[in-house]
Amino acid sequence: MQRETGLWQDVSELPSSLAATLDARDGVDDVAAVVGSDRVRRVVASGNGAAYYVAVALWLASLESSEGPEVVAVPSGLLARGAFAWREGDLFLAVSSSGEFRDLVEAVDAGVPTPFAAVTADAGSTLGSRADARALVTVEHQRAVTHTQAFCGAVAAGLAVWAEVTSDAALGEGLRSLPEGLESIVARAGAWADQIGDVPAETAVVFGSGPGWAAALEAALLLKEVAGIPAEGVETREGATSAMMALRPGTLALSLPAGAGDPLLAEAEEICAGQGATVLQAPGGEGVDRLLAAITTFPAAAALSMRIGLERGLDVDRPAWTDAYYRVARGTT
Repeated sequence: MQRETGLWQDVSELPSSLAATLDARDGVDDVAAVVGSDRVRRVVASGNGAAYYVAVALWLASLESSEGPEVVAVPSGLLARGAFAWREGDLFLAVSSSGEFRDLVEAVDAGVPTPFAAVTADAGSTLGSRADARALVTVEHQRAVTHTQAFCGAVAAGLAVWAEVTSDAALGEGLRSLPEGLESIVARAGAWADQIGDVPAETAVVFGSGPGWAAALEAALLLKEVAGIPAEGVETREGATSAMMALRPGTLALSLPAGAGDPLLAEAEEICAGQGATVLQAPGGEGVDRLLAAITTFPAAAALSMRIGLERGLDVDRPAWTDAYYRVARGTT
């Protein structure tokens, strides 16, 4: 049944959609030129929901590099409501698949530093057309409301910009090999979700280390929007401390590896299991560049969320919250 959903079809096309984004590199060099300008001291990356987690993934990648400007990830609502103090040398980087997210458009209307850049799937959108440089994401299809190809493509485009700005050859190579490796990751994710047995999940916590924190935020969002269960995405040490406090039998703790072995991840899993939670470790993040964790763990998080949602009788392609979300989120469309 899971394989018949539009959401899983969207996930299954991730390798080809990412290949299209990364091969085209449409606007990547332009955005990199703006970000890497001598005048830029700080990149303020912003979005909402999954797009905000793209900004978080970029910020976490920047923390592991000694090159490039400072990067901060800021929720778009702060920018739109005047709760953010711009500084000289700031560069605004807007992340929005549609290019029409209301808060970002309002922030631009209110006056962000210029020039500004965008990562979007629509060059002709409000943000895409008004940005001085834009990196374009290829979305082959979006059958379900949940962003799959748009989210993963935006992470890839943002990291491609960062690899160019910082001359990070290893990250660049990891991105180039990603679409091919993702073929087996998607297949493993579907099989894993089918084989894990009963998943009692009244609530959930998801944790990941370093760049895996962005993956955890997105996985928690998938559990909320697709499976309909309250979920929190945290950094691994938070998973082993504050986030485990409310865990008990009937709750889920989802562990997301990022790169090579992580002893802190094993500790968090043990602590959460001790609270009575069902602990699962998702496939996809092990043995790959840790900066790509938000992409490589996405198929497993999506597959698990779909399985739980279908078992609960939910429409995983068009959830009940869809219309209410768009009333709040969109400005012109």
